[in-house]
Amino acid sequence: MLRYLLKRLFWLIPMLFGISLISFFIMHLAPGDITSTEAAFDPKSSEESRQKLRELYNLDKPVIVQYGLWMQRMVHLDFGHSFASHQKPVFWAEKDKEGNVTPGMIQEAVPITLLMNIAGLLITLSLGIPLGVWAAKRYGQWPDRTITLFNFIGFSIPGFWLSLLLMYWLGVIHPWFPISGMHSLNYDQLDFWQKGQDLFMHLFLPVVIPSITGLAGITLFVKNGMLDVLSQDYVTTARAKGLSDHTVTYRHALRNALLPLITLIGLSLPGLIGGSVIAETIFAIPGMGKLFYEAVMMRDFPVVMGILTIGSALTLLGNLLADLAYAWADPRLRKGVMPGR
Repeated sequence: MLRYLLKRLFWLIPMLFGISLISFFIMHLAPGDITSTEAAFDPKSSEESRQKLRELYNLDKPVIVQYGLWMQRMVHLDFGHSFASHQKPVFWAEKDKEGNVTPGMIQEAVPITLLMNIAGLLITLSLGIPLGVWAAKRYGQWPDRTITLFNFIGFSIPGFWLSLLLMYWLGVIHPWFPISGMHSLNYDQLDFWQKGQDLFMHLFLPVVIPSITGLAGITLFVKNGMLDVLSQDYVTTARAKGLSDHTVTYRHALRNALLPLITLIGLSLPGLIGGSVIAETIFAIPGMGKLFYEAVMMRDFPVVMGILTIGSALTLLGNLLADLAYAWADPRLRKGVMPGR
């Protein structure tokens, strides 16, 4: 197992290098750059000023040279500075000569996105696993049909449409929840508990809406896995030994039924950092999704590459964690025996 883990860790480095190389070249295939974006906002800008900007950002050099310069910084986890006018560092905070600290753009956005997505994941898992087990145990009956109908609705509803609908219904017609930002204007004057309540009210819709689609997927995964496991011989044997239904379901069947879900959770790791572009943009939440969308629109290459690199690293790490979780859940993998042989 240790040898397998070391081998997988060794291959993460060239895979991450290849992903960053492909992403960098594909991104530069898109027409325009930050100078054309700035020219659109300033019609009086001359070609000479735009050329100076290209030289300042090294955009006048060949793409392979630009990638080499970027890699020199990236190995030190330095993703450079944003092309925007504020010139903020992309990743880490920096201190100037006067001692003023400028926080990194990703450093500011990550805690917000983590808070939202971890809350959404906990809601999805805490509801999706019991619903999936219940639907499998009542297969063909009204609970299963009701949950299946919910799954179809959850999969088919577009996230942006549901966001706009609930914003209008719960934020305009019935103003129960705020529909923009993370804090109220008087947030700094509130006490600790009032700040917590204000944060909860602002994040309720951005967290719940993406969880609806995720809940449908988790429920379906758990239900299909349970239906497959409950028909296995060892489950029949456990019942014949007189074990209780609760023990058979949750101690024997559910552990094996969660194998497909382990992969899904492992691959959701990048989403915890990457954020939801739709929810964060619609609700004006300053997280990673909104940051990525704005960087793409502005052709802010350092910010885009920083987010893509972090997302790629987390995707590879998520795959590794999923494989390790598989080995924990299935003893045959720990002993090197492939299932079905």
